[in-house]
Amino acid sequence: MASLNSGGIIKPIDHTTVHRICSGQVVLTLAVAVKELVENSLDSGASTVEVRLKEYGSDSIEVSDDGSGISPSNFENLCLKHYTSKIEEFEDLLSVQTFGFRGEALSSLCALSTLGVTTCEKGNTIGWKLEYDSHGKLVKQVQYSRQPGTTVSLVNLFSTLPVRHKEFLKNLRREFVKMTNLLTAYCLISKNTRITCTNSTGGRTSTILSTRGGANLKDNFILVFGLKSWQNMLEIKAVRPSEEIVAEFNLNANVLQNELHDWPFQFEGFVSSCAHGQGRSCADRQYYFMNGRPCDPSKIQKLVNEVYHLYNRNQYPSVVLNITTQSSELDINVTPDKRQLMVVNEKILLAMVKVSLNDLYSEVPCTFTLQNTSLFNRSLSPSLESVGSSSHRLRSSLAAFAASGWKPSSPSCSPGEKRKCSSPTLKQKRLDEFTSHSISPLLKKTKVDFPIPEVKTESCPAVEGTLIFTNVKQLTKGNTKEIMEPNEVNDESILELEKNEDIQIIETTSAEVKVIETLEELECVLEDVLTPSADPKVFSRARITVPFDLNSLIEKKRSLLDLPNKTTDKMFLARIGPDDAAFAEAELSRQISQSDFEKMEVIGQFNLGFIIAKLNSDLFIIDQHAADEKYNFEILQRATRLQPQKLVCPKPLNLTAANESLLQDNLDIFQSNGFEFVINRDEDSTKRVLLCAVPMSGNWLLGPSDIDELLFMLQDSPLIQDEDRSKVSHASMARFRPSRVRAMFASRACRKAVMVGDSLTSIQMTKLLHQLSELQHPWNCPHGRPTMRHLINIDAVL
Repeated sequence: MASLNSGGIIKPIDHTTVHRICSGQVVLTLAVAVKELVENSLDSGASTVEVRLKEYGSDSIEVSDDGSGISPSNFENLCLKHYTSKIEEFEDLLSVQTFGFRGEALSSLCALSTLGVTTCEKGNTIGWKLEYDSHGKLVKQVQYSRQPGTTVSLVNLFSTLPVRHKEFLKNLRREFVKMTNLLTAYCLISKNTRITCTNSTGGRTSTILSTRGGANLKDNFILVFGLKSWQNMLEIKAVRPSEEIVAEFNLNANVLQNELHDWPFQFEGFVSSCAHGQGRSCADRQYYFMNGRPCDPSKIQKLVNEVYHLYNRNQYPSVVLNITTQSSELDINVTPDKRQLMVVNEKILLAMVKVSLNDLYSEVPCTFTLQNTSLFNRSLSPSLESVGSSSHRLRSSLAAFAASGWKPSSPSCSPGEKRKCSSPTLKQKRLDEFTSHSISPLLKKTKVDFPIPEVKTESCPAVEGTLIFTNVKQLTKGNTKEIMEPNEVNDESILELEKNEDIQIIETTSAEVKVIETLEELECVLEDVLTPSADPKVFSRARITVPFDLNSLIEKKRSLLDLPNKTTDKMFLARIGPDDAAFAEAELSRQISQSDFEKMEVIGQFNLGFIIAKLNSDLFIIDQHAADEKYNFEILQRATRLQPQKLVCPKPLNLTAANESLLQDNLDIFQSNGFEFVINRDEDSTKRVLLCAVPMSGNWLLGPSDIDELLFMLQDSPLIQDEDRSKVSHASMARFRPSRVRAMFASRACRKAVMVGDSLTSIQMTKLLHQLSELQHPWNCPHGRPTMRHLINIDAVL
């Protein structure tokens, strides 16, 4: 831009340049180009839409429909900028019902490719073939025989923008997968409309997507993803937010309608069950719509995943959700691709989504609410009711013991008499017989430490702060050996008591040993002994303060060595600590190169677990175990090809058409991970691929969920177009590994690595440092443990 100071003149940009600039902002990707053409077909009332691509869209794109067609009176204005039949003025945006409304798509596509149109209006017997120039002006019009409807073809997309065209060809597979995912959304939401997508490459045509015009979301979902995927889906129903949710989102409860049908939002859709194994390994199957318009509501997406992870932390849900509201409540004119929407009363929408999912998942089997309620009938004092306290844990344990059938023995004999106090023989109960008892989940191994006064009697040794379960027969014989040590009353001890028929619960008192015959007596004793003392003992320790100043120590050192005061620029500012891990790793990756590891000088080994190394004036501490583990891990990642285990019967995968195509294009990646397939190209789409072998190594067995994860990785970061696919490279093998394979490699690398406590020679430590120079990411082991940290700069200290 020329500045005013340099004498530049402000003047308007010519229309040709403006047209090219704006067109490049409207159509950014292959997915947007196809989306605009499909939306025009759906707006025309078509019942059939066909998308045909050649060489993944790099050669040509063709979208054909059987809609209303184009009237000859509109031929001249069809591809002109901002010419449309959808709206007439800005206020019409508040009530627009069509996908398109700005009149920019066809004009922009003319500027980015060679555009041609064939059309026949309904009711006419003659069609027309039209050609337009880069400015959207009609240059050729001839009669053409065809059925009613319209076909728009694009040739050499982005050819007028050299940089974008080069990037488009480089990432062609990624662009194609994104286009397919975007088109899937229209296949799901378009009712009574048949949509198909085919791709022709190398003289072979394959079907990528195909629907048969389902009447509702359920029918379309089954047609796109298969009946097996539908079996795990639950219907989402709008639920009125509870008071807690209303308070969480800071809503005014007074303005909320009492009747649900009066609320501004209604739901239509489905979500995966939260039961284990019913979700997906990645968030690749989530589709959201507002009034039937595909969109990307980031806040809703985040909320749905967060709620799902409360019930299933290891997976992601499949989501198809159409939110309906009044058109005046939406602003759809936010971004050029119309995927971002602004919603009035967004907090109400988020609250409804959250409470609806919570209400839905609360009914799923194997999900329940823990309630830590005591089994004692008597109400306890507030000081003794705290969950997690020693008293609460002991009461819960005793209550569970009592509920399982324990009965106190007859109090006909005194503790001093030699007798046999027996309780009825207990029959082992089955697990389902305990379901009527609300047993607290806090019945865990725990030590009891109650403040009990010191007691010393002839029949009982001095015990401080302990409740003792002891055998009465042994006590009367003069044997003071206890069944369990003090401060070790737990669940296992309760079970031991249950097995012993000669057990009584006793309490140590200041004068005598008292037999507790009932739970009520035990509770009274507990209330007495657990009440905190009014005058607790206070212990104090002597403290000595030693003055210390690091700066004074450094100055004293300088004076002894007669060194001049100097300042050194610090390259490493991060401290060693969990909170500074990200900062420290960023510093190391910025300051340390791979060749620097070979230049490091080994100073020695510290604490049989760490290597102290020096590079110039900087000292580093290297974790010997983490460093060796990361080296072993990356070697396994790059070089290991998992061996397949043949299946007796090939297993159908029921992949989507897009994922089928993606799998066939990257068979080498799956084979390197131990998967083998049988591909029948004559079958219908989504039924062509059968799994015939899975990787198996030791106790690790992979399956279809790992295939889904690999497909998601390939969608997000596909192989480079020019990469040799005949033999997968080491770098690609390291990139595309399922998470369970990575976990297996991490476990093996850990067991094989040098351990903490191993004494290393200077040669061994030098070898570990040199190994780090061969790694792509040497800063953390696969379990997240840091491999090295900066200690100190010698010049900055001296």
